[in-house]
Amino acid sequence: MQLELKILWSNNFLGLAIDQVSTKYTLPITSYYFWPKTEAWEQLKIELAFKPWVKDKEKVKILNSAAEVMNFWRANRNTETLENVMAHFSDVHFVKITT
Repeated sequence: MQLELKILWSNNFLGLAIDQVSTKYTLPITSYYFWPKTEAWEQLKIELAFKPWVKDKEKVKILNSAAEVMNFWRANRNTETLENVMAHFSDVHFVKITT
């Protein structure tokens, strides 16, 4: 079992959620939180605190990934294509938003 950070990337916001992934299934363990409208990182941290089966090391890793994506988004949201972002964060699952 491992955790996977899921990101909805938009020029106006980021949607962040966490899934539990195994070889047989993917199970959402958090809702999507939309940043900067909400304190998404804090909300993910709080939800992970209530998941005692998730190892602390895995919690730290996923929260660090979320912070990295958020910082990258803040600096590059209008200049980077989603494909470039996906290549930069290979351990994050990006969900493409179609309009």
